[in-house]
Amino acid sequence: MKQLFPILPVVLFLWLTACDSNRIYQQAHDFDQGLWHKDSIPAFTFRVEDTAPKNLLLHLRNSIAYPWQNIYLTYYLEDSTGRKLATKLINIPLFDSKTGVPKGKGSSIYQHEVSILENHRFPATGSYTFKVAQYMRALELKEILSVGVRVETSSTK
Repeated sequence: MKQLFPILPVVLFLWLTACDSNRIYQQAHDFDQGLWHKDSIPAFTFRVEDTAPKNLLLHLRNSIAYPWQNIYLTYYLEDSTGRKLATKLINIPLFDSKTGVPKGKGSSIYQHEVSILENHRFPATGSYTFKVAQYMRALELKEILSVGVRVETSSTK
């Protein structure tokens, strides 16, 4: 058993990464003390190696104590020169408007995955940056724990 212990972490890592063959990039930004200040605009830079269609997904984590039913976000997709390829203001419902029941996966912390761009064709290979800003009226959003992006190969060709 002692001989297998040094190999176990490597095998576990390979097994976990092999299970997600569509992922090109995935990263999250954690907010200190669960506060997302209006001036904080997380940016995620990734490389695209081919022009096949890609899906971009937004990941968001909030606690059950988040004080509003929804969150407004603006996202920006830029190429390596800073030229905006896509931008949009989106509304993400975090709690059911009638019952107040939290949406997403979890129990006291909820995870949401929102499709931002489906079957998006990048104009060329290279580096791209995805930025996301909170667009609520509050200067600081309490109980937002993290925001992130996932870029994956689209199953539609």
